[in-house]
Amino acid sequence: MRQNVGDYSYEYKKRRQSQITRFVMLCLSIFLFLSLFLNFILFPIYTNNSSMEKGVSRNGISFVIPFLKHPERGDLVYISRMDGEKNPWYKGAVNTVCRFFTLQKAAPFGSTSRMTGKPSVRRVVALPGDSYYMKDYILYVRPYGQNHFLSEFELSRNEYSVNIYSVPVQWDSMGCDGVLKANTLGENEYFVLADDRVGSIDSRLYGPLDKDRIEGRVIMQVFPFNEMRLY
Repeated sequence: MRQNVGDYSYEYKKRRQSQITRFVMLCLSIFLFLSLFLNFILFPIYTNNSSMEKGVSRNGISFVIPFLKHPERGDLVYISRMDGEKNPWYKGAVNTVCRFFTLQKAAPFGSTSRMTGKPSVRRVVALPGDSYYMKDYILYVRPYGQNHFLSEFELSRNEYSVNIYSVPVQWDSMGCDGVLKANTLGENEYFVLADDRVGSIDSRLYGPLDKDRIEGRVIMQVFPFNEMRLY
């Protein structure tokens, strides 16, 4: 009866174990590299609502650079959940792994049915020190150190449009108000708005956004392929 060479060859077993170890280490290294890259250099996000549909497609995939946390007027930013709750480290680690393998589509911990309980994409329209007011859903901004108010579109470095529509009278409580009194942002505060100005929530509801809430700047949309764009 012919014996398997692995039964009597110590060198063969040792070489095979070394190959398996190298393969496992290679897989772990690739996973670690991609995980670090996608979490700290460039990571994808999945947008499943229409709050930013004028700029970011519903059911679209975009890329975020996390170390770009000093946006300009008109930039799109990815912001953390605004309900004040935070996951313990072990749930955060599980979320990181799940997001890695699902292109940011799935995270078992931390997501809630509340709109403020999920990360979101919003547009920066006013910077720290700016004064602002809103009329008919359009924000007017007086940049810090200047004397005159200009519309958000005049001050933005990016071209964009917003979605403003009428709703039935019985829906008056829906969404956010289209009028705001004049106010001034403090240090490290940003005013962010959704492109859907009627049916979405933003700084009109939860107030100015602290810089620490900004997870990064959205730089491009890669899916759907026929709507790829740079921001």
